[in-house]
Amino acid sequence: MKGINNQMKTMIKICGVKDPTTALEAAEAGADLIGLVFHPASKRFVDVMTARTIVQALAETDAKAVAVFTDHSAAEMERICNKTQIKMVQLHGERARREQELLPHDVQRICVQSPDSVVSNEVRACDPQRDYLLFDHSDPGKGFCFDWNAFHYHGPFSWFLAGGLTLDNISRALQQLHPSGVDISSGVERCPGIKDIHLVKKFIEEVRCHEK
Repeated sequence: MKGINNQMKTMIKICGVKDPTTALEAAEAGADLIGLVFHPASKRFVDVMTARTIVQALAETDAKAVAVFTDHSAAEMERICNKTQIKMVQLHGERARREQELLPHDVQRICVQSPDSVVSNEVRACDPQRDYLLFDHSDPGKGFCFDWNAFHYHGPFSWFLAGGLTLDNISRALQQLHPSGVDISSGVERCPGIKDIHLVKKFIEEVRCHEK
């Protein structure tokens, strides 16, 4: 799907990775996307130099790095993408979503949306053939689940499910919501900001088992 997966395969994004070893091990275990957080206040923040080493580590794999932005301007996002050679961005903050219209058209977008409201106006700059939506809790990036029972999306975009995913609930999430992809961060950490590669591998295995 869109150069990443076929339609039968659930995309797996491991977000908040901070080092090349973890990124490479996650990719080799079957992760499709590795999220790199550029929000300085986050426990999962990576600087440009570290991001470059992670992208280089992923070069021989099928996984792609995703730059996660919050209140960055289009100029800041483009500068970071150019320096790291990242071609996919995740837009969390209002400013990042608003200014994404100014990004080059070859940059893929993952536009974060609240499940409690209609799809935002910023999505008008996105292309269903190229880009994605990501539905997270209304307080995104905090590892909170939203009400899956009240959620329905039938639009043209492929979409990721995020927010509070764990090994304990991923099977139910896939069976109930049938997302195009899943995005996990704190659910595979041994402490805030530090990924546990064993949990990462178990999560990937659980998703892939659901596809059989």
